Amino acid sequence: MSEIPVIATAADYMREGQARLAAGSPGPACIAFCQALDLEPRLAAAHYNLGAVLLMAGRAGDSLPGLMTAAMLQPGHAQITIALARSILENGERERAASLLAQACRALPENAALRAAAAQCPLAQDAPENLDGFVSRVSPEAGNARIAEATASFTAGRFDAAFAQASSLVWIAPQSMAVWTLLAEASRALGRGEYAEFCVRRALAITPSDAQAWALLARLVGAAEGRLPEAERIWARVLELAPHNPDLIAEAAAFHDKSLDPAPMLALLEKAQADGVDFGNRPDLLDALARALLRVGRLDEARAMIRQSLDLPGEPDQIRSRQFTLGAIEDKRGRYHQAHAAFVAGNRLRETVWEDEGPCDHTMITRRIESLHRRLNAEIASGRSVVSDADAGPGNIAFLVGFPRSGTTLLDTILRSHSRVRIVEEQRVLGDALRRVVDGMSGDESNFTEDWLDRLEDSDPAALRASYLEQMARHAGERLDENRVYIDKLPLNMNWAPMIHKILPRAVFILARRHPLDVAISNLVQDFKPNNAMLNMTSLARIDRLYDLSFSLWQDFETWRRPRVAHVSYEALVDDLEASVTPVMRKLGLEFEPAQARFFETARQRGRINTPSANQVTQALYTTSRERWRNYAFALEGEDSAALRAWADN
Repeated sequence: MSEIPVIATAADYMREGQARLAAGSPGPACIAFCQALDLEPRLAAAHYNLGAVLLMAGRAGDSLPGLMTAAMLQPGHAQITIALARSILENGERERAASLLAQACRALPENAALRAAAAQCPLAQDAPENLDGFVSRVSPEAGNARIAEATASFTAGRFDAAFAQASSLVWIAPQSMAVWTLLAEASRALGRGEYAEFCVRRALAITPSDAQAWALLARLVGAAEGRLPEAERIWARVLELAPHNPDLIAEAAAFHDKSLDPAPMLALLEKAQADGVDFGNRPDLLDALARALLRVGRLDEARAMIRQSLDLPGEPDQIRSRQFTLGAIEDKRGRYHQAHAAFVAGNRLRETVWEDEGPCDHTMITRRIESLHRRLNAEIASGRSVVSDADAGPGNIAFLVGFPRSGTTLLDTILRSHSRVRIVEEQRVLGDALRRVVDGMSGDESNFTEDWLDRLEDSDPAALRASYLEQMARHAGERLDENRVYIDKLPLNMNWAPMIHKILPRAVFILARRHPLDVAISNLVQDFKPNNAMLNMTSLARIDRLYDLSFSLWQDFETWRRPRVAHVSYEALVDDLEASVTPVMRKLGLEFEPAQARFFETARQRGRINTPSANQVTQALYTTSRERWRNYAFALEGEDSAALRAWADN
């Protein structure tokens, strides 16, 4: 679903949705109906239209919450009842659908459409006696016990079980807000964001004033591409309902912290202070306020806030966040030894929480790279390339790769400013494609087994190619157009380059390079979201090893296979954007466009960018990030950065 213009009223959004439907754009139509519900959560027509569009699109499961809500809000409406019955039937619940239609016919015996629908789906003579329409009658005690069981499953992290249990409960307690919010939370945990949104909208139709449900909706909408203005409006609704709730204020601040404009975050927190919200015992709010003050350049105030936050107790992962904030403030103040000490402390806590005592394993990715390199070396030793058909596959796919913090987000923003370029940013397109052909890979993007890689290596490249193109179309949200260039931006896909080249030999690799020591410092100071890959950024020794493994593999790959590669130096890009980008565009079969030199305008229009480079790419090019490593030269002299120094000398 893509963004639609901001309009004033629910009626306006309804008209916009109908216009989008008439134009053959069901995705934007659904967004319009959802935005109508942002303003009027009990608007029956919006729920019905949303459900009907999904039902007609073959998404009967997704249509159910909207159609059930429409029927709740307009009982006895024949058209809504028939649509709901069809949705129930297509969800595999024939007797429920038949019972619903039979019940409706008894209430409206003269309605010909209902009679015709009931005739097509008659109630069986041995229909379950506990059905009341589509609802299963059980005792309140039994229903409450099942809700408690589903909640316990979710709390224990058994999300599949919680989803299945909550799904069964919608037939028992269809008007229980607790059931629908639980189903929404379980769906969200399983990566089913759209369905989670439909469920929480039903919950809000049941209880429109629930701030927690609105907050859940804000999280879901905020995670959807192109809907950030809508999420901002929903967060405003949350804080209208709960203006003094410190947990929701902290979460709203975290949402605004990712915005390119720091003003809303600072205004939110300063208003909360003025309204009497106690920050003194809330280190998370003090941390958020420190970050907001940092972003607007009020460094002394920011440092006072974060020092106050660090004086309060907290869980190790909370203290980790505060240490990174302190490091960023000290860096801006030019106190580099103090900044380095804070970043080191934060990274040590990240290792403790997420690896020593948590689920991550930073060696997963390094062992995978070593395995891929061994396989490439065996191919080189054989003297025979595994790429059997150099002309296979489309020529309009490219991969933007490089070590993290090498300028890939800057390049992404410049490239996407071209009229014929579509970029899929930081999505697991390749991983999803590989998993669909070769099962057995689980966990995050860097998980693997040797057996899985063996089976992947033996797979038909044509099957892998078809799977990749299908996933690219899904993540791009459109059918692939031969007149456009699709760029898959995921920096560490550089380590999958031999496999990518085997699958898509005509693909272009755009390799971003930056001074290795600048890359090292930039990664060390980032508070990345923890996963196996990013746990390699917690110390110079880990960064040094990952960098060396990555570029050693890449160097052998490029020398042996000679793929289509465009090299871009961050330093050269900063010096002369057009001279650096023009060869890339020509490698892609395109010409440089003037809009690409105004890339920062494109970035600002996006509202936010989900990488640590967001603030940098919304400004015209500047050189202050060049040779930043010299501020931390005292930390880059030991054996833990020897490989980085060697690559810098190449």
